Amino acid sequence: MTKILHVSSAFDVDFPGGITNYVRTLASSQLAAGNEVAVLDGGEHETWTSHPLGFMVRGHRATRVQHFSLRSPEDAEVSDSVLDVVRELQPDLVHFHLTIGVGVAFYRRFAELGIPYVISLHDYFLYCPRITMMDWRNTDCGGPEKHKCERCIGVLDQVDLLRRGGRKLSLPLPRIPSRSVTRRNEVISDFFGAAARILPVAARVEELYRREYPGASYTVSHIGSESALAPRLEKTSSARLRLTALGTLSKYKGAEVLAALARRLPKDRVEVRFHGRVDEPRWGRLAEEAGIDLRGPYRPDDLPGILQETDLGVMVPVWEDNAPQVVMEFLNSGTPVLATRMGGIPDFVDERNGFLFDHRSEAELTAAVEFASSLTPERARAWGASLPRLATPADHQRELGRIYEEALTA
Repeated sequence: MTKILHVSSAFDVDFPGGITNYVRTLASSQLAAGNEVAVLDGGEHETWTSHPLGFMVRGHRATRVQHFSLRSPEDAEVSDSVLDVVRELQPDLVHFHLTIGVGVAFYRRFAELGIPYVISLHDYFLYCPRITMMDWRNTDCGGPEKHKCERCIGVLDQVDLLRRGGRKLSLPLPRIPSRSVTRRNEVISDFFGAAARILPVAARVEELYRREYPGASYTVSHIGSESALAPRLEKTSSARLRLTALGTLSKYKGAEVLAALARRLPKDRVEVRFHGRVDEPRWGRLAEEAGIDLRGPYRPDDLPGILQETDLGVMVPVWEDNAPQVVMEFLNSGTPVLATRMGGIPDFVDERNGFLFDHRSEAELTAAVEFASSLTPERARAWGASLPRLATPADHQRELGRIYEEALTA
């Protein structure tokens, strides 16, 4: 039996998000395998309590992030108080997922505890304080580079009031470079170097992180999905091909790309639906003008019915989305996927189960439209029925077990 501590800050472990869903599922899977498991999350509770799934959970004032900020906290006292929680628990191994709020000193001092640890890379926070690598102009920056990052995370960007005001008024702040992100990443470089293993969730994530921290020990680890265990429901019939996008309609999630696809698709043969939240009214207007059927927010128990009425899933982020679980939901339900060639998506989607395109290329956007236009509902459903399932949480837990064992015996 191994005593495992998962660190996942910023959100309560029960928050319905990709990383928290993953941590919750992993913790319960490891518990079922006979381990002792605890989660330090971003929740309100500051004493250890038993989660309904059986593992122990608590929050901390540092891990409970009130609002997003580009400042890197340097309060050593706060970092030490988080370290005290780890010391008191005395885990055999710590698995980091999100560390927003713990402070720069935490990375410097954690290795001194002598506890083996691994780090899962679910996003880009550990080299990009903006998390998504979407820069101050709201465009994909392409990856870390010292002077570019110092200009993007500038002096004024770290003043929360100015950053929020500029965003609200759509006014870019003047560029005054700051070395704070460089100093922060130098500390995190040592934190990576002392880790037993760094676990990017996709090959592209490893590629990007290696640019900033080339000396760490990386192993790509695809997460398991509970959707691989769900019964595969038979698709309902439809005269038109039904394309479905899920989640949040926003710039980062590809609202403009989705609208561009919808405008060009033949509406007598193809319909495009969106289930989820609209980030800003302008994206809703853009979608409606393109002929997209906005179905509104959905609950988790609505998803099986939505997938039954989907012939082709659509996932078109314009940021390097690490390992979108919506793609896993689509594929495990027997639904081929049309997606942008971004982030971790190519690890899961290729010509055997979908179609990838570069949204920045007019020729590739046209090819994506031609692909969807040529696909009949019957052919899409037959194709989907033949798709294999992806890894389950138990498969992933066994893989992690081997990595943990190596970390503990190193």
